[in-house]
This record gives sequence, structure tokens and C-alpha cells, in this order.
Amino acid sequence: MSRLIPVLDHGFVRLVSYMQPAERDKHWTGDLEIVRNARVSYNADWRTGEDAGKDEKLIQYLYKNRHTSPFEAMVFTFEVKAPIFVLRQWHRHRTWSYNEISARYSELDEGFYVPEPGKYGVQSSSNKQVRELSDGDCYTAEEWSKFLRWEEEQREHMIRAFELYQRHLKEGMPRELARIVLPFAAYSRMFATVDLHNLFHFLRLRVHPHSQYEIRQYALAIWTLIREIVPCSASAFEQFKV
Repeated sequence: MSRLIPVLDHGFVRLVSYMQPAERDKHWTGDLEIVRNARVSYNADWRTGEDAGKDEKLIQYLYKNRHTSPFEAMVFTFEVKAPIFVLRQWHRHRTWSYNEISARYSELDEGFYVPEPGKYGVQSSSNKQVRELSDGDCYTAEEWSKFLRWEEEQREHMIRAFELYQRHLKEGMPRELARIVLPFAAYSRMFATVDLHNLFHFLRLRVHPHSQYEIRQYALAIWTLIREIVPCSASAFEQFKV
């Protein structure tokens, strides 16, 4: 079982697999897949791995100058458990390949996401898409009281929704109809496959401070999982991602 990183209250990201050569030595990294695919254009792929310094400089050149196709040679598959509203945001990235559990075929676990009180924040007055979060000490007693009430109300609503869902299933309602009472906060699970070029695009958008807090936590977990596999590419991404 590969490394798993818990995310939010009941979610996680796990790296399932990634592109590797049929024969590799102990010095292999995913960066070499990128270098090999770049050098084949001038019939020099055989030089891959001979000089780590030159390989790293090539990757930096490729990323800085947006020669993106070599980065598509490195492919990752992740297992993700996340609230449905997070997965629906994720699915907007159409360059990924997704396979998600279906509530038509299987009963969903009784798991749902409720934000911690300090993660509610307020609707931004300058950006319709985002909420503004502050450090806990910046909220007034009145705001904290409201956040605690929101948390309790949402949790009670989720519990009632799952109770209704499970009762309908026991009464014989078809799964494809019983599921319609479940909230967007219910957890679902998927396998998601993407090449490194499009993964970097995902990270560039979803690690950004304006990205929704919840999906940002998943993006940060993925970043942790891949950076040790493609260290030179990760360094180039950090340096030239803007």
C-alpha cells in the first residue's frame, strides 16, 4: 500500500501508481522520463541520466519556456476520498481521467464533511467566488457563536439526511433514487489519473490562496506526494509557476 495522506475530517489522498521504466536502477526518478522524451527529438535520449546537472538544467529550460509535451510522459494515478462538492470542482479539470464510486450501484458510507467553526469565515466583498478566512483571534465572540451554531445546524442536517437515505434503502427504494436526498457534503471516492503537465496546471490553480480551502487541502497533499518522485520538475514548478 502506497503512502496515504489524511485530508479534512474523513478524506484522504493516496498515490496508487506512477509511470516507471520496465528496467530502472536505484537512481531513477520521474524526472528522467521527462528528460528522455525531450531528448528524443534530437536523437539523444540515450544521454538521459548520464549527467544529473544537465538533466536538471534541461527540465528548468523546458518548464520556463513552456515546452510542455515532455512533462506529459510522467503519469500519476491517485485514490481520493473527498466531499462530493470537492469532487465536482475537481471534475472541471477535464484533462484528468476519473472513475468514481456510483451510488446507483453501492450504498454510500455514512460520512460527511462539516467545517470546523474557524473555517466558515465570511463571504468576500470583493470576490464573488471566495470566502475570507482569518486567524481565530480575529473573530469576535458574536462571530464565533454564529460559527458554532452553523456547525451544529449543518451536522444535524447531515445526520437527518443519512437517516432518511438509509431508511429508504431498507424500505426497498432503488439506490438511484434513495441517493437524491444526500447532501453535497457526503463523501465519495474516485481514482483519478493525470499527466504531470496537467497536474501542474491543477496545482497552480488549486494551491492558490483564492482557491476554495477544502480543495486546496487536497492539492497540497498531492504536492507532498509527487515532489519526491519528480524533484527537479517540482523545483522548476516552484521557481517558474507564475
